[in-house]
Amino acid sequence: MSEVVFLSNKDIQIASGSSSGKGIKITKLVSAPLPEGAVLNGVVMDQDMVIEAIKSAWQTYKLPKSEVTLILNSPQLRANRIDTPMLSDKKITEFISRETSSSEYGRFQKPVTGWYLVAKDSKAKTNKVVYEKAEAEFINKYEEIFDKAGLKLKAIHGGVQLATEFFAGSSAGKTVIYMILDGNSLVTIFFASGKYYYDSTTRVFAQPGTPEFAREIYNAISSIRQFMSAQHLTETVKDVLFAGLTQPQVSSLANDILNIDSQIDVSVVTPPSGTTIADGSIGFPFYIYPIAGVRRVTEGQSILKATKQNVVQSEERKSAMKLAIPFAIILGIVALVYLSLTLVLNATKKELKEVQSYINNPDTQAQVAEYDAMYGNMEDIGKVQGGANLLHKYIDSYPIPDSSVNAKILSAAKPHNVDVDFRSYNAKTGIFKITASSPVVNDINLFIADLMTMDIFQDIDYTGYEIEPDGTRWQINVVCTLAARDADSSKEVN
Repeated sequence: MSEVVFLSNKDIQIASGSSSGKGIKITKLVSAPLPEGAVLNGVVMDQDMVIEAIKSAWQTYKLPKSEVTLILNSPQLRANRIDTPMLSDKKITEFISRETSSSEYGRFQKPVTGWYLVAKDSKAKTNKVVYEKAEAEFINKYEEIFDKAGLKLKAIHGGVQLATEFFAGSSAGKTVIYMILDGNSLVTIFFASGKYYYDSTTRVFAQPGTPEFAREIYNAISSIRQFMSAQHLTETVKDVLFAGLTQPQVSSLANDILNIDSQIDVSVVTPPSGTTIADGSIGFPFYIYPIAGVRRVTEGQSILKATKQNVVQSEERKSAMKLAIPFAIILGIVALVYLSLTLVLNATKKELKEVQSYINNPDTQAQVAEYDAMYGNMEDIGKVQGGANLLHKYIDSYPIPDSSVNAKILSAAKPHNVDVDFRSYNAKTGIFKITASSPVVNDINLFIADLMTMDIFQDIDYTGYEIEPDGTRWQINVVCTLAARDADSSKEVN
């Protein structure tokens, strides 16, 4: 029996249950409110309020305090999929660390990595795993919160990938879209012919039951269709299974969607085969993430364990350095003294007479004077040449904001129906500032993703989603930092 906690922006959801084989048995589903602003997108904003809310929930429902698993959906806990060779757990961890050390996680100062096994392909001799990355400080903070609440935290996982695996079995051979609404956060998971292809998280602004809400949901479905077209998938999207709404709300949504597109069938998600819930399945659509967390995963490297190992290794390195530094200094001094004395003793006696004789030779003195004059002249010329070469290199590598840059930005915008407004360029920093706008938020995301793949940019940052006053288009400010050009090292300055 285990307790699985999901922290949303508005409440604490708890599922008590156990897992056997591919099935799970849920004995209790409960929830407790979170103070407004205590948690935002999985990031704790007020630690004391979160601790008190967890304590209160456990006291109210008299839940066990050990074997607690935490589920989060947060940009601070990145989860994704990767194929790895069939290796030992340690070597798989090293492989994932190497393969995922890209700029995608460049904002993590001290990242830790965990992973769990999804499937094995014996024919290809590969494993499919879900890896999770986060800042060590982010994980430590949650461990501290649960410790102060009197609970033993055994695991931390990202909710979207757990939900994906939870629905994978019931999606075998089907083309289906799962949508999970948590507050105003909409997670979309897409399977084509039973194979997982895509998931995304978007923000919903309209209230359920309104035509505007149905339009936002349909826009998310349209984004899936665009993805299918880009991937050359021939399957037809028809079934949409919705979680996070009541049956009447889903029925209203289904009718509104039918008025837009008669080919789409929206219905309430139901528990997969093998899932039993003691109080019936009426609460199932609202507890997807904690229920999915009850399902046993094959841990390769827990991110919680990796964080603890990181702390231990850091302390060990500090202790070892403190002990080693004095000995290294002493040893270095002794070695230096010994070497110096040996060289002086062996060389001085042998060379003293030869050096004195050579120095006093008139021919040698004349050559020395001539050499000094030439060397001084060459040194001056070398400084000038070196400065010229360095300046040439800087000029060659300086980014050029010519029309080709604008053309590449516009070419990335065109396939996604995104309008681009070039606002400014700073020659000192190499920064372009542009504004991107589109009727569909996800089109802007796809456009920014394409910009990130371009080697002409060193960095892409974007902030401030806003909707235009007439409500028809979204816009965002995008900051593009030009990358330095490759200087031709073979060129010389005459």
